[in-house]
Amino acid sequence: LSKTKKYLFIRTADHETSEYLFINLKLNETTPILFKKRIKKIEYDLEHNEKFFLISTNIDNAKNFKIMISYEESYQKWEEFITYEKNNLILDFILLKDWLIRLERTEGSENIIILNLNNKNQHKISFDEEAYNLSLDHGYEYETDTFRYSYSSPTTPKSIFDYNCKSKKQELKKTQEVPSGHNKDDYICKKIFATAHDNEKIPITILYKKGVKLDSNNHLLLYGYGSYGISIPSNFSTNRLSLVDRGIVYAIAHIRGGKEKGYEWYENGKLLNKKNTFLDFISCAEKLCEDKYTSPKRIIAQGGSAGGLLMGYIANERPDLFLGIIAQVPFVDICNTMLDEDL
Repeated sequence: LSKTKKYLFIRTADHETSEYLFINLKLNETTPILFKKRIKKIEYDLEHNEKFFLISTNIDNAKNFKIMISYEESYQKWEEFITYEKNNLILDFILLKDWLIRLERTEGSENIIILNLNNKNQHKISFDEEAYNLSLDHGYEYETDTFRYSYSSPTTPKSIFDYNCKSKKQELKKTQEVPSGHNKDDYICKKIFATAHDNEKIPITILYKKGVKLDSNNHLLLYGYGSYGISIPSNFSTNRLSLVDRGIVYAIAHIRGGKEKGYEWYENGKLLNKKNTFLDFISCAEKLCEDKYTSPKRIIAQGGSAGGLLMGYIANERPDLFLGIIAQVPFVDICNTMLDEDL
């Protein structure tokens, strides 16, 4: 149902192609109308604002998605609404009567951008921490200046905020409770970048307890995945804190194969580029040693499923770097598995 409650949307999709049909509820129509015929590997999502539609799509090689506009009388004619920026991955958007709210990721960091639809002025919400995770709550109201979003970080439990686009003020509505107690000021969270073999900059999220000395003597758990375009969020986890409270440094390597730096970050870690995933992880481990968070033979590497494939590679390629490896349900017998018709 559109925010204006004028249209019922019907979405059909697989993992790389989507298509919408719609019904105009104001006209008591019962037959769905095709919004735009599916095109292989083209995705789009849409929302309605009185007399126009806004569409988030990767059409015209906009790999990180762009926002387009079409009008009710010519809904299949799409025009660019916001200039495409290839380094900004659009993750989600909310359309209100007077506002467009976008959730984007740039260089591994997420941002919320608010656009005034009347005067085209826009602003961002500022966040103090270096690494964090955001999501938008679409809600059901249309004629409002307020939207809701959630925020969490490795030090901050999930928190729900209401943000007023007009006043630029926000109100904390709820914070996830930690039954055992939690003080975010007891921890330090950082985001640094490792330099890969081909000079790409790989984001690393780091969490450790305040008072830990960065003198190369710390044990460190380094987590990696890097597959299927899945981005590993820099969010809150009590499991991590259990380790960090014991003096262990925790780090996430946001390696190629995910979408932490956009769609090309995913493409450059798959198929014939898959080796980049493995080499990125090694570069992250070396950077953490170089910056004295840890040292060789003090690092435990962790990855599961497709991340277990990563564990298999580093175990054979750089055993000198790691004290131990946690390979959870590792996908390491790929050819036999994919050729087995019984699976």
